Amino acid sequence: MSNDVVIRPYQPADRAAVRAICCDTADGGEPVERFFPDREVFADLITRYYTDDEPQSTWVAERDGQVVGYLTGCLDTRRFLRLMAWRLVPLAFLKAVGRGTLWHPQTVKLLSANLGGWLRGGFRKGVPLHDYPAHLHINMSKNARGQGVGPRLLQHFTDYVATAGLHGIHAGVSADNQPGCRFFESAGFTPIARETRFHSPDTQTVLTTVIYGKRL
Repeated sequence: MSNDVVIRPYQPADRAAVRAICCDTADGGEPVERFFPDREVFADLITRYYTDDEPQSTWVAERDGQVVGYLTGCLDTRRFLRLMAWRLVPLAFLKAVGRGTLWHPQTVKLLSANLGGWLRGGFRKGVPLHDYPAHLHINMSKNARGQGVGPRLLQHFTDYVATAGLHGIHAGVSADNQPGCRFFESAGFTPIARETRFHSPDTQTVLTTVIYGKRL
């Protein structure tokens, strides 16, 4: 049960655990290696902003001294997008080149299926950021799911955003992730946009993200 889990602010010592959970659950709860070969590059793209540039907006769930889940958050999504575009994505690209990841067959297939759409569409294009400036991600290790930890993490972030004087938050959930959709809907979020984010390089399946928003 969640009463044996402590929710606390992120600390620098938690960085490796956050990155590991991110990579262990990247593909619908399965490891990132199912579609991308390099954990370091993937974790940089997905978590580095939150752990390195805005760590004060992140919380972790800890059980018996071990991090079993996290919420990464951001108060200013426009700042996040700027830093991602001009610093963090280029750094990850250079790392991928240096480590040989860019030329790996999995990477080539992934880029071939998605690069054009990513360049045309970008991110958060359909989200009214003046109404929903903050955003969050929640992720759990398998042994911490379904135990009420997610709502506790979300409450910490919601209180934090309200204290900062902001009045809206948003989060993206894969449209086929019904438990994730139900989680946000039960917390008072409503769909505000849909975005095509990803084409599966093997099946050519188009994966859609539902953007949920909540006014505070």
